[in-house]
Amino acid sequence: MAEPTVCSFLTKVLCANGGRMLLQDLRGHVELSEARLRDVLRQAGPERFLLQEVQETEGPRAEAQAQAQAQAERAPGGAGGAGGAGGAGGGGPRAWRVVAVSSARLCARYQRGDCQACDQLHLCRRHMLGKCPNRDCWSTCTLSHDIHTPVNMQVLKNHGLFGLNEAQLRILLLQNDPCLLPEVCLLYNKGEALYGYCNLKDKCNKFHVCKSFVRGECRLPKCKRSHQLTHASALTLLQDQGLNIPSVINFQIISTYKHMKLHKMLENQGERVGTWVAQSFKCLPLAWVMIPGSWDQDPHQGSLLSGKLESPSLDLCSSPCLCSFYVK
Repeated sequence: MAEPTVCSFLTKVLCANGGRMLLQDLRGHVELSEARLRDVLRQAGPERFLLQEVQETEGPRAEAQAQAQAQAERAPGGAGGAGGAGGAGGGGPRAWRVVAVSSARLCARYQRGDCQACDQLHLCRRHMLGKCPNRDCWSTCTLSHDIHTPVNMQVLKNHGLFGLNEAQLRILLLQNDPCLLPEVCLLYNKGEALYGYCNLKDKCNKFHVCKSFVRGECRLPKCKRSHQLTHASALTLLQDQGLNIPSVINFQIISTYKHMKLHKMLENQGERVGTWVAQSFKCLPLAWVMIPGSWDQDPHQGSLLSGKLESPSLDLCSSPCLCSFYVK
């Protein structure tokens, strides 16, 4: 397990530099070899640092190049996993990219005045976006602008975040917390049409993206809703609302990885279920014919087969097996 103090310092450095750095640049801030630093990042895991091999950019890491990288990763097969190869292709030199990741979130109930203490940050959402009308006199705001309150300090401690200032915490939240994105259009997320049920289409002032994707919960391998947070119309909305575009690009990178990780997990679960079925029913006589039916999602809940098995005067095998319990 990675040292919490080291991880917190690395997060602090990353967020002081826009939330994303190349490994070779990050190494300049710590007295560790590149191999040792890579080990620390991998031990911490993708829940803290997303480590991906990408094509190295020249000179300053221009945002136009970073955005092109994010666009390439959104293409099928374009994004990589933590600690492994990923990112855009190309014949240029390769480098390791590190993105700061955190599960720390703003408390939605606190924004409505419904929560006194919980395991999420009690901070004014508009203040973290730099839009609170009371930012010059925050004592008049009904919501806290102070990251050092006892509640917030405990939350930060629980997430292994020590020593971050407000600007660094803002960067970390902007690229991880979906509640800081523009409001997602719910009508766009319904129906089969290109714009769902949204009649305003590209004139809508809400975010036309998959609501499940930004939450890291989209289970569809070929979703009809957009997973591109920085396409032309979305980029215009983000700029109009004054969001930090590099942070949105980082959000895209993190969300793309989570989406691929979720589907890899679902595929593995499907393979395990298939293996379980094959092994459990291998004792059935070959002459048995299954009349097509449907499969229950969980073989431990009720019967496994909703179809029927018929045989021309053949008996089940004599040894106890799942055939006796899960076949109607």
